[in-house]
Amino acid sequence: MVTNKMKWSAKHSRIIVEVICLLYIILFAYAAVSKLLDFESFRIQLAQSPLLTAHADWVAWTVPLSELIVAGMLFVPRLRFWALNAAFSLMVMFTAYIVIILNFTDFIPCSCGGVLEDLGWTEHLVFNLVFVLSALIGILLLNPKGSYRRNQNQQWNHPSEPKKLTGKLLVVLGILTLGSMAMVTGLFLWSEDMVHHRNNFTRRYPHHPIKRTHELDLGFNSYYLAGAGQGRIFLANPTSPLHMVVTDTTLSDTLHLQMKIPYQNIGFRSIKTIVHPPYFYFMDGTVPIIFRGSTDTWTANPILRGEAYFSLAVPLSPNSFAIRARSTQNNENELGLVRLGDSIPLSLKPDLLQKQVDGVFDTDGVLLHDLVSNQVVYVHYYHNKIILADTLLQTTRYGRTIDTIRFPQIKVATLQKSNQRKMAAPPLIVNKRAAVGNGLLFVQGNLLGRNESEFMWNRASVIDVYDLMDLSYVLSFYVHHIRGEPLKDFLVSEGNFIGIFDQTLVTYKLQGPPFDNIRANAQNDTLAIMQDQPEKPALMGQKAQSAG
Repeated sequence: MVTNKMKWSAKHSRIIVEVICLLYIILFAYAAVSKLLDFESFRIQLAQSPLLTAHADWVAWTVPLSELIVAGMLFVPRLRFWALNAAFSLMVMFTAYIVIILNFTDFIPCSCGGVLEDLGWTEHLVFNLVFVLSALIGILLLNPKGSYRRNQNQQWNHPSEPKKLTGKLLVVLGILTLGSMAMVTGLFLWSEDMVHHRNNFTRRYPHHPIKRTHELDLGFNSYYLAGAGQGRIFLANPTSPLHMVVTDTTLSDTLHLQMKIPYQNIGFRSIKTIVHPPYFYFMDGTVPIIFRGSTDTWTANPILRGEAYFSLAVPLSPNSFAIRARSTQNNENELGLVRLGDSIPLSLKPDLLQKQVDGVFDTDGVLLHDLVSNQVVYVHYYHNKIILADTLLQTTRYGRTIDTIRFPQIKVATLQKSNQRKMAAPPLIVNKRAAVGNGLLFVQGNLLGRNESEFMWNRASVIDVYDLMDLSYVLSFYVHHIRGEPLKDFLVSEGNFIGIFDQTLVTYKLQGPPFDNIRANAQNDTLAIMQDQPEKPALMGQKAQSAG
């Protein structure tokens, strides 16, 4: 004879289990259907997650299918015990995912859509924990060897030991909990390794890494960024080479000035102005000549005159430069070092740029110097190779940008009459532009990655960020077009991303990891560039052919 208390308990246990199963059926069925109906968006959301970036394709199918299977099993009374164990395992995985997102990733992505779209991650965590507890209660009530359960006729019986929790069930629950947490943790570690070091060209976009702050109409579309530092931004104009625009980082105080350069009748053809306060450099590698002056007086004098033609040059200090020149031996691009005051100021390093097609177009790229890490950086335009070297160009390392193009997809033809090499077809540009700042490399990518929206791609430029210490990919962010005009030049200085769009100058604040410490280290830029003192001008002791 079953007592009234037992009947009451059996009845309420049955109701509790039915409610738990019904809630799980609704939750999983709705979640799975909403994911499948907007599958592409769900897959992209997973791809942008810092935890599942490298596994988005198969996880996007596995999760909704698993939810549908569990929801179907919960409809069958004989399968509900095992279905609740599966539901418990899934909810532990989802909960572990949120815990890792909140505590161990570089950024927090969007919350999931559907009915839970308005929940923040903390609220979502509480929601998941409630369902984990609900599944646990259902498992205990349906435990075949303790508590309330059904008989063969699907009637609820009261066992002789209703509160006994068997050791076997404890072991099963422990295995489910630890296994689910271990699986999610393993996916996270695997994804981190693949994205940072063996990525499959899947970008990750954290929330709001840049915030637009100020805007200035320059009036003309021919300006380029000559440099920034000490709270100022410097713009030069190739159509008026001696004209300089100086503004503060709020773009509220603008000054137009004229640089004073002797020998203005030299016949400049490819002038480049670079400003590293407190110095500025006015150079033309086709002459070749380099002037150096103070940003206090804006008057410069030649410090380098000779027959060392160069196509690119970047100051490493007031008395040394990294350059790219054309070798007289094989007529191919080579990186080199100029040190004023040395008996032989120029030394070329023929092994740094490695020929894959013609040694000229295939090695074309951007030459940079990061003042904080004190490294020379070379980013190729047409394939994904990055070269890092010390300021003596002796110790070198090689890395890759996030794309998968290892071989330049270019066609080069030689004109028989002039023996000039030309592009025979439009090349595939991989990396359009690049800048460095505070040990980070910023590259404007030109290839659409997996799980990326073409709609957004046509309305914004993508900037990929890399850590120069270990050459790992960090994150990406969009820089939206301004009045329909794309980004055409940019640099990074003192925690600001500075860009030019046609004739508009725009500043953005870099925020969140890994940008939090940029301002703290910004003063190192000035200290580094001031370490070497100016020396007497020197003539070049070694010739290099014009880059043409």
